[in-house]
Amino acid sequence: MKKWALGVVLITIISCISSSCSSNKSLQELLTEERKAIDKFISMNDFVILKDYPKDGVFKEKEYFRTTDGLFFHVVDSGNGTRAQLLNDVSVRCAYYQYIKDVAGGDSSVYYLNPYSPFSFVYGISQTYSVSYSPVCQGWVIPLSYVGEGAILDVIIPSALGSSDDNYSVTPLFYKNLRYTKFN
Repeated sequence: MKKWALGVVLITIISCISSSCSSNKSLQELLTEERKAIDKFISMNDFVILKDYPKDGVFKEKEYFRTTDGLFFHVVDSGNGTRAQLLNDVSVRCAYYQYIKDVAGGDSSVYYLNPYSPFSFVYGISQTYSVSYSPVCQGWVIPLSYVGEGAILDVIIPSALGSSDDNYSVTPLFYKNLRYTKFN
C-alpha cells in the first residue's frame, strides 16, 4: 500500500514538474510571437512599409521604412542636416513608448521617459548602446545614417535591436517622437 501511495505521489510530482517546464516558451516561440505582434501593430495602425528609403527623404503619413536589420522607422523631421560623426555624444529624448505585444493584445498604455534628462550614447561605440536599465539601444543608432541632428522619428524596435533588457525578455517597443537633440 505504501509503495502504491509513493508511486501516486511520485507521478503527481513528475506531472507538476513537466507541466511547469512545458509552460516556458522556447526562444523560437517568443520570436514568432514578437513577429506576429509587430505585424498586428503595423496593421492596427494602417502603416505602409517601404522597401526603399524615400529618395527625397520625405515620408508620407503612416509610411515606415524597414531596414535590413528589421527596424521600422518613420521620419517626422529629418533634422538640420548635421550628421553624427564617429565618437560624437548623441543625446536622445522621446515623447513616449509602448510595449508592442501589449498594444497588439488591446492594452494602449503609454510610458514616459524623463523629459529633462536625455539619454546619451557615443556614436560608434557599441558598448554604450546596451547598458542595463537604460533604453538606449542599437535601434536608436541605425537611423543616424539617414537623418541629422534635431531629427524626429517614430520607431518600431524588435527586441534584437532593443536595449539589453528588451533583448533578454524578447520585448519589441514603439517609440513616439524619438528626437536626436544634439551631437557633440
